[in-house]
Amino acid sequence: MNPRFATLLIALPLSAVAAPDSDPTDTTGPKSPPIITELPKFSDKPNGTGVGFGLGEPTGIAVAFRPHASHTIAGVVGWSLQYSTLHAHADYLVTVARIQPPESVLSVDVYAGAGPTINIGNSSQPGLGVRVPVGVSLAFEKPVDVFMEFAPVLGLFPETGLAPNATVGIRTWFRSTTPQ
Repeated sequence: MNPRFATLLIALPLSAVAAPDSDPTDTTGPKSPPIITELPKFSDKPNGTGVGFGLGEPTGIAVAFRPHASHTIAGVVGWSLQYSTLHAHADYLVTVARIQPPESVLSVDVYAGAGPTINIGNSSQPGLGVRVPVGVSLAFEKPVDVFMEFAPVLGLFPETGLAPNATVGIRTWFRSTTPQ
């Protein structure tokens, strides 16, 4: 007897024993427990964790965490078009002004901050520096914001120099799991 055929003869009756309460007329397939029990919830406004995309210098994935309406930790991991290197930065940002006309769905935040930056490229040493971003964030009632920022970068290692960064991007926001 063919071993594959014998395996099939044994497996078919065992599959019926393994799921005796299944409905043979149910065409939706077998029920399995959910792998993810709860998906992240969108925030009502730009608070919590933001994920999106930034275009410019650098271009890449934009991530932000806003534990409070006036404080944000934001960064981009992506590609530096100017130096053709992998770029990453993280900035601590403070909202210095918020403009929201009455009965408007749009609010404008003006922010400034500072943070480290690194470029990893072909050379044997990474480029390290400090960014000082100044920017504007246009936030809507929905959990989306559009940001534009300019950041002079002071290169510290392997050589000292000054270079510009400018990025335009969009993020969607998810509720924070920490109490507000």
